[in-house]
Amino acid sequence: MQRREFIKSTIAAGAATVALSSCASNKTSSKVKNSWQNGISPWPLCLDTATLSKKISLEKKIELAAEAGFDAIEPWDRELKAHEESGKSLKDLAQKVKDLGMFVPSVIGVWGSLAPDKETFEKDREQHRERLRMISEVGASHAQIIPKFDRKEPLDHYNAAWAYAEICKMAKEFNLDPGIIFLNFVPGLEKLADAVHIGLLSGVENAQVIPDTFHMFLTEESPNGIGRLNPEMITIFQFADAAKDLKPSNAKGLDSRRVLPGDGQIDLVSYLKPLKEIGYKGCVSLELYNPEYRKREPKAFLAEAIQKTRAVIAKV
Repeated sequence: MQRREFIKSTIAAGAATVALSSCASNKTSSKVKNSWQNGISPWPLCLDTATLSKKISLEKKIELAAEAGFDAIEPWDRELKAHEESGKSLKDLAQKVKDLGMFVPSVIGVWGSLAPDKETFEKDREQHRERLRMISEVGASHAQIIPKFDRKEPLDHYNAAWAYAEICKMAKEFNLDPGIIFLNFVPGLEKLADAVHIGLLSGVENAQVIPDTFHMFLTEESPNGIGRLNPEMITIFQFADAAKDLKPSNAKGLDSRRVLPGDGQIDLVSYLKPLKEIGYKGCVSLELYNPEYRKREPKAFLAEAIQKTRAVIAKV
């Protein structure tokens, strides 16, 4: 084993023990009450806006989510940009979200900011800053930090940790806490464990990650790892089932095989139980990029979607 890899493994193990073992007390001392969704859910339910058709405006998606009974909305940066380009204000949109009784926990995302090297990060720095500005103005408290795609080389965790620390410094200006995503098809960032390792290496005091049931299924990552996380390390919890004929894979383009909770093969309760045990209080966000769902009449679809999400959560 090379010295760099040995140090990397040693740091990961030691830091994980310090940063994650604090959750042992959470399992016995922190009980999350079912204070959302009329006592059904311990967590506010959020809708990822890309679940609905791109033909629907962000403003309309917010109205539809509120009408369906969601507590929060998770928009994409491209929707924020389109809203501004139409001559409308993101701050006014943030007020509308509040007026409808919802909130914006995070936005997807700051693309390419989990850069593979410093040169790449610096080249895109102003783009990152502009995305952070929009995310802040729509009233979000977190920004989702996304790697560069279509790279064959595994993401270097040390370089990514530097980039994450840098974007966290920038985010302070906008009162945002960035969270690291992971994707089954990004070498070196396929698993939740990779995101956690990068966060720990960064030295950021409140480093955060974004668990995702679908990508954990694709890489066969055990949900037991969720039970070792400090709940404050979780930005948001991405929630979806997987089509019954889908097999674990590192292939790209599988997000269209996300299905409604309970309609697929993932034992979603096994992910939610440790989430509740550690005392996590943030959002569970329904994230479905299935083109068949986008074709459906949105009101009826969202009514079914929230009902099925509640049904799974009620089993926890």
